[in-house]
Amino acid sequence: MYLYTLMEKRLFHFKHHRIQYKILIAFLLLVAGIDNISAQNVTLNFQDAKMSTVMEAISEQIGLQFVYSQPVVNPNQKISIHVEEEELNYVLKILCDGKLDYEISDGKIYLKPNARYGNMQVTGYIRDVHGEPIIGANIHVTESDVGTISDFEGYYSIEVPAGKKISVSYIGYVTQTITPKKESLNIILQEDNQTLDEVVVVGYGFQKMVNITGSVSTLTTDNIDYLPVSTLAEAMEGQLNGVSVDKADDRPGTFPTINIRHANRLDNLSSANLANIPLVVIDDMIQLSQTGSPTLEQFNLLDLSEVESITVLRDASASIYGSRASGGVILVKTRRGKFGRPKVSYSGKIAYNDAVSHSKVLTGSDYGRFANSYTVAAGLANGHGDLKRLYSENELNLLDNLNYNWLDKAWDASLTHNHSVNVSGGTEKITYFAGVSYFNQGANLGEVDYKRFTYRTGIDISVFSNLKFSASLAGNTGDKETTFANGARFNAYGGQASRESEYRILHHMPRHVPWSTTLTDERGIQQEYWIGPTANTYRTPAWSNSSVTSWNYFAQQQNGSYSIDEDNSWNANFSLVYNVPGIKGLSLRATYATTRTNNVNEQVSLPYRLAYLKSPDQQDKHLESEWEATTNNYQIRDFTSNAQIRFYDLNTTSTQLNAYINYERSFGKHSIEAMGSIERAKMSYTSRQLVYDGLPADAADLYRRVGNSALSAYLSTSNSVSTRGETGALSYLGRVNYSYANRYLLQFIFRSDASTKFAPENYWGFFPGVSAGWIMSSEPWFNKNLPWINYLKMRISWGRTGRDNVNMWQWKQFYNVRSDGVQFGPNGGQASGALQPGRTPNPKLKWDTTDKFNFGFDIRFFDERLDVKLDFYYDINNHILNKKMAGQIGIPIYAGGAYAEENYGRIDTYGTELSVHWQDKIGKLNYYIGVDVSLDGNRIKKWPENLRYNQYPASNEWERGMSTILPSWGFKVWKGTSTGDGILRTQEDIDNYWNYLTEHADAAGTTPAYFGNKKENICLGMLAYQDLGGEMVNGVQQAANGRIEKEQDYTKLCNRNRSYGFTTRLGGHWKNISFNTVLFTSWGGIRFADRIDIKSGSGNMLWTPDSFWKDMFDPETNPNGKYPNLGTNRQIDGSIVSPSNFWAVNTFRCYVKNLSVSYTLPKQWLAPAKVESTTISLSGNNLWDFYNPYPDHYRNMYDDSYSNYPTLRTWSFGIKLTF
Repeated sequence: MYLYTLMEKRLFHFKHHRIQYKILIAFLLLVAGIDNISAQNVTLNFQDAKMSTVMEAISEQIGLQFVYSQPVVNPNQKISIHVEEEELNYVLKILCDGKLDYEISDGKIYLKPNARYGNMQVTGYIRDVHGEPIIGANIHVTESDVGTISDFEGYYSIEVPAGKKISVSYIGYVTQTITPKKESLNIILQEDNQTLDEVVVVGYGFQKMVNITGSVSTLTTDNIDYLPVSTLAEAMEGQLNGVSVDKADDRPGTFPTINIRHANRLDNLSSANLANIPLVVIDDMIQLSQTGSPTLEQFNLLDLSEVESITVLRDASASIYGSRASGGVILVKTRRGKFGRPKVSYSGKIAYNDAVSHSKVLTGSDYGRFANSYTVAAGLANGHGDLKRLYSENELNLLDNLNYNWLDKAWDASLTHNHSVNVSGGTEKITYFAGVSYFNQGANLGEVDYKRFTYRTGIDISVFSNLKFSASLAGNTGDKETTFANGARFNAYGGQASRESEYRILHHMPRHVPWSTTLTDERGIQQEYWIGPTANTYRTPAWSNSSVTSWNYFAQQQNGSYSIDEDNSWNANFSLVYNVPGIKGLSLRATYATTRTNNVNEQVSLPYRLAYLKSPDQQDKHLESEWEATTNNYQIRDFTSNAQIRFYDLNTTSTQLNAYINYERSFGKHSIEAMGSIERAKMSYTSRQLVYDGLPADAADLYRRVGNSALSAYLSTSNSVSTRGETGALSYLGRVNYSYANRYLLQFIFRSDASTKFAPENYWGFFPGVSAGWIMSSEPWFNKNLPWINYLKMRISWGRTGRDNVNMWQWKQFYNVRSDGVQFGPNGGQASGALQPGRTPNPKLKWDTTDKFNFGFDIRFFDERLDVKLDFYYDINNHILNKKMAGQIGIPIYAGGAYAEENYGRIDTYGTELSVHWQDKIGKLNYYIGVDVSLDGNRIKKWPENLRYNQYPASNEWERGMSTILPSWGFKVWKGTSTGDGILRTQEDIDNYWNYLTEHADAAGTTPAYFGNKKENICLGMLAYQDLGGEMVNGVQQAANGRIEKEQDYTKLCNRNRSYGFTTRLGGHWKNISFNTVLFTSWGGIRFADRIDIKSGSGNMLWTPDSFWKDMFDPETNPNGKYPNLGTNRQIDGSIVSPSNFWAVNTFRCYVKNLSVSYTLPKQWLAPAKVESTTISLSGNNLWDFYNPYPDHYRNMYDDSYSNYPTLRTWSFGIKLTF
């Protein structure tokens, strides 16, 4: 028993003092001998005896001498001890009384202080100079791994060994090191006005905030990790000024795009149609697509838990990334290990997702009356008495009892799960971080299963005092499985049907149309079939690829069709830093990073079988419910038109190698930092695609025999391809920073890039930058004259960036191999193989360039409670690779090929960004308010000529002197109608309107016309538009000519179709409760009520429209209707749905984007469970609008009524634990 007790004590002792493992082994070998001594028995009987007397008695009985020092043991201390025949170990424990420790060695008993005795439990509060608690301050015992953090009230508690010091630190405050003298210790931290000394990530390194001379913003993920979002980009929305986030839709597995300073206004200028997105750099590795262009793919796959900070470079500071940085740069720093004991953190969220709302549509008899009025006005029925083509009163009554809500059957709320676990810690020599995360997003529509798993590990090792090695390994896997609908391609509500349009088709499907039926055949056998919807009341159903009757969502969901996307990627990053001895401040660094990705897609679209009514275009027989469910009344068909099987895989490899030399040194008031680097990068990819087309009705059986001749016969040789691409880049880059007296700042940046995207003579581009700063508040005279300004810095910068806005190898001639060629010469006319030239190459292609100018201020007022940042910028985008040069005189083309591209064009962009942040307190409530305002514009300075020549002002073509932010054009309604709203309600209205047009026509010497039609073709219920312009003659528009035409008579409905606005961030904390919210406010541009032209062909559905169409004008049934008759648009195209001020609504919008409330549990609740901190939160995203201008509030402010997918409102419950 004593052996094991002694072993435990010694093991703890040695571990605590970091004694080498060899000593521990030697100690264990001696234990057997020591046990014989410690097992001897001792008898003592002393009352108030001196310590020296007791020790002498023990020595006489066992023959061992005590060894101690006088400060450790007081030999005159009085002690009482009474033992009889007790083992020595037991007696020594009583003698030491926990205050001393002992060791038996070399025939002696050594007494020494107990390292655990004298520990003090220090408690107190950490506050700022205003008396406010500082939450999350770090308190740790120096030269140990013992530490804690302050809670929401600033309270802390820590055990401190006697004589040890504690260090208290918090970002933005001066660190204090204190030796506790008593158990209660309150600490006041002084603000470090040199947040200034805060280090932020910049291109290829770090800089103190005080030395930043560019427009740089940093966001830590601690501020956004509460948001219920699926990607890092979504979390950034509204957090940084000048950064906008746009998401196509909220389907599982879809990713948003990011734009900096509205760079997207320059998207798709070249034939490559590349978006001008920012360049993303993750831990110094540039993220590129397989074609060598910037990509957000890996950025959007990062989990919030593995990211420490995000830095955005908006101006000349981006020049360090040269050729691809015109759209700005996003720098991501992932988490690394930190010195201290191991900390394990868990973060989990479960979110509930549902549509913000679905737009209101007409149902029941309201739909039936709309359909009747539409059909009559469209000329598809002979008045309201034509019941063969219209719903009868009996059918209208039946419609009120039919409610086949296709969307409701297909749509459901979904859940999202997000879990992450990470551990970090380390010693002075080694720090480490490891984390894993799992994300699962459920589907609202269809069977979709999207999962994402990420992992990241990193280690930093101080190999020697001047050599540090770092390595990280990260990866992610994504798996998306979904049903795959690839049915008919008819005219859907709001546009052509596609695999992405199922939502709007389901939503606007008339409610009387069932999705399935059970039919009885001649033998009395019943079988259930999916129904091909009856399109309308006035046409016989058609079966074709362009007919809605050939489509059924649920048939495609259950016919075995599917799509599988599997994405796998991993990244390895290695770094070695060597501080050169003998030269203070000089260091060498080398990094190597590689990324491998694999994307596999399998799509299987199989035929499906439908049943549809043979002839529902009969009086009182327009509804399925009015027909007997037998096979005699239905046609049963297999739809095979779009049956297809497709296999695709893409593999990419990218590597980046950097070698750096860094120098940092201060000489009195002079400070200099310099960095130089060589960078070599390579990107390659291979892709393969197999497509099987024209599959028969038994394709499901054929698919099970992939590779067999039965399916191989359907291989599409024209679509089955294999491709390979490769590109490389070589760069030389550097940066020099100079500071004098921490007041005058200067930075010079350069980068020289070479890219194989261009011909050898144009490989290289040079991208310099220079910036300067002046901290006026550090001047001796400043505080005396402006004491209410705590900090003021002016910044100015210029830098050049590039845009390799071109696909790989476009400077070389490519050919396509064709099998349908025709020979010339003696065998002329005979079919043969052929080579078709691709786009005409242009070896003179070179980089687009952007010169970025920026002038800014950083100001803090009123004891640093008010923080203001103001930036003015001007960017010159020059040498634009311009697809509009095609067809210009002098641009070459080969026979059978396409036009070459040319560097030609200049667009200048400019803007202002203002950020205001106020933080203060009211009682115990600490709060902040932040407002971001961003204004931008642009001007075309150089552009291909004559693109707008003889075109109407409403043309979308650009020309020199214009802005790319175009006006919104449309008609103005003529107010001379009987009700003054522009609706032609009576024949008198038509007569008066025609007289108005005739007067203009007579003056111009023309004949009046309404969209090319005569007076007798104008119908009641149409809109009357003002006659504002005539034809174009030699580039000049003539006066009004009495002829209403699109574009010719358009006027500006707004001068610039863009919105203005600001973002507001509110937050604060009270005791253990914290809250944050983001609000968006906007106005300007143009906003219309949705108006959808419903097609009327035999295969076109008479869709159920938005609810406001209930009040549609009809000369017989609703002569006072508020809206024109949509059916008349079929009679004269443009008479109703053309853009006009009739449909304009107020553009103001103010809404709550997200909201989060969190509560941190008191520490005393967590102590028994050994949990350091626990925070629970409730968050919402895409929340409430304060105003809705749409008629009948038929739609929300997020989505138009023909959206392919609605915006989701998300509520999330989260928990964060730290152990």
